[in-house]
Amino acid sequence: MAGEREQTGIRARIGQFRTSGHWAVSLVRDILWLVAVVGGIALALYLICGTWPAVVTIESESMVPHMNVGDLVVVVQKDRYGEFRTWDEGRSTNTTKFGDYGDVIIYQPNGAPNPVIPIPFISSGVHAIIHRAMTQADAGAPVPTYINPYRGQHTPPGYLPLSASTMTIDGYTVLYTGTFKATEKIVLGKKDLYLQTPDGRYVLPADLILPGAGYVWAHGEPSVHDGYITKGDNNIASDQGSTINGLGTLEPVKEEWVIGKALFAVPLVGYLPLHIVEVTLVILVLLALHELYLRSKEEKAQGPLKKAGKKRR
Repeated sequence: MAGEREQTGIRARIGQFRTSGHWAVSLVRDILWLVAVVGGIALALYLICGTWPAVVTIESESMVPHMNVGDLVVVVQKDRYGEFRTWDEGRSTNTTKFGDYGDVIIYQPNGAPNPVIPIPFISSGVHAIIHRAMTQADAGAPVPTYINPYRGQHTPPGYLPLSASTMTIDGYTVLYTGTFKATEKIVLGKKDLYLQTPDGRYVLPADLILPGAGYVWAHGEPSVHDGYITKGDNNIASDQGSTINGLGTLEPVKEEWVIGKALFAVPLVGYLPLHIVEVTLVILVLLALHELYLRSKEEKAQGPLKKAGKKRR
């Protein structure tokens, strides 16, 4: 009997919570409903995509014009919904994704943790990077640098091997492809391609850049592990060899650092997650104002009834 009375009491409280007209209880109900809807969507995305986060927002112009700031990108497991291919593999099979060969991956640089919802002083870590997988580097082999002077506006038919000459100009070592004579007269200009690496400064003169060609330069330190070489379509050079504050030099991307691959992108929708804290506050304020409005409306409706009751007395 005591158990039945306890269950009845709990059910009665749940019923009171569901039917209460008090503005504070009603506001809590709306917040719980919002949390349930968001949680249901998140669970559905995880089941469909097989990874988390299942969506990411483009925050920089490194993938322009194939991905733009504010795009919401759906992320799936690397080998789900089609075989995964790097730029090299995509070129050999003529398979393109997002305007170029191969797949675009989302990865944690050097395996650093990712704050899914960045909140100052609460969540920490480094944002995931969404760039194209160019090739796979082997442990012990020099880390290659992929260079595209035309950035995302042009897909090179191939990447020509690049070498460093013995010639320096204004402190920059001249890079070249094919044949080059150190006695050639070269004057540096604005259209030259300048590179800053941990081992020095380099320049690829505009006069030595072939129309439509990209370049690959295997000059880096030997990789200590296997991993992907990645590059933003709108960046001149690939990621590996560059530095990030707090992480140091970016390493080839290990398999376990890959969150997933980009499946498709929805323009502009990503601006909402970019301002998730502000959007949440606005929604809560609107819910509170809505409840206050309903409460005021009820009080106005009850006013004449109270006056009528007093007159009858």
